Amino acid sequence: MKALLFLSLILFLGVCTQPPKSVLTTVAGSSDTTLMVESFGMCADGNGNFYIADVGKHCISRITTDGQVEVFAGTEKPGAADGQLKSAEFNSPSGVCFDKNGNLYVAGFGGQNVRKISPDGEVTTIAGTGEEGYRDGPADEAVFSSPRGVCIDSKGNIFVADCWNHRIRKISPDGMVTTFAGGGKRGELVVNDWKDGADTTARFDAPCGLAIDAYDNIFVADANNNSIRKITPDAIVTTLAGTDNRKGLVDGTKEEAVLNVPTELFAAPDGTIYFSDTYNHCIRKITPNGRVVTLIGTGEEGFTEQEPLESLLSNPRGICVYDGFLYFVEMGNHSLRKLKL
Repeated sequence: MKALLFLSLILFLGVCTQPPKSVLTTVAGSSDTTLMVESFGMCADGNGNFYIADVGKHCISRITTDGQVEVFAGTEKPGAADGQLKSAEFNSPSGVCFDKNGNLYVAGFGGQNVRKISPDGEVTTIAGTGEEGYRDGPADEAVFSSPRGVCIDSKGNIFVADCWNHRIRKISPDGMVTTFAGGGKRGELVVNDWKDGADTTARFDAPCGLAIDAYDNIFVADANNNSIRKITPDAIVTTLAGTDNRKGLVDGTKEEAVLNVPTELFAAPDGTIYFSDTYNHCIRKITPNGRVVTLIGTGEEGFTEQEPLESLLSNPRGICVYDGFLYFVEMGNHSLRKLKL
């Protein structure tokens, strides 16, 4: 009898001491479009504020540490005017990232440009003429076609996912724009190839979000190829997960995993790549040993907050890790949500 009571006590204590399961929660936003319209890229500053490129609102929104959503830059009307935060105009901004000096860079999907917001609130155009097309050269003469993602390396080079040119472009500190990786067909309605290889021999199809690690490796959400790609500092392109000839929701190794239009991603210091598998309505990760694992979502669209693999999402996009939490925005649910890792 004593042995039975002792065993029961051990089992009871074991249940009571298990950590609570992490549950998905909403930080800001709601089901309507009052605060956020069409959120795309996202990043965080060193103080825990989040900056969101809102394509539908033509502005950069900021979500403060207490969950308040405010317009950080832009007039909420499409345009290309430079100037101070509240007078500058944006046209469907889609990607954002900070450099080590606190400058915020913005990829202008509709503006066909790349902008910089200085710490003192001055908005300037650093590349692009505003016309749509493809041309390398001096930054004020270079031409883009719907730039989507942006990141910056340790040397100050800015990389841009030039979506409908199906290329990754580089803006050097001396203001020259070159094609860093990708080639082939150009245009929104074309089907470009999927191919690994060196620099311009590689092929992307609608590259969207970019992320970069401490070793200056660039990671690309190759949306229409349903894959996550990696570009080394010497411009060698390889595939980490997914291929262009399969679309679905399957976890596993690089060869086994299947994705459905990934659009944004984040490179964590431990080597994990977190990404928004947008049309699967899921958040997934690539582990350092190369396995794809679904973290949040069932594959069905909706809005619920339960345990991660039981929760419903709607078109997740911008994603980042901050202070032990995974944060992401949802275009379909007009919200910022988080999950403790």
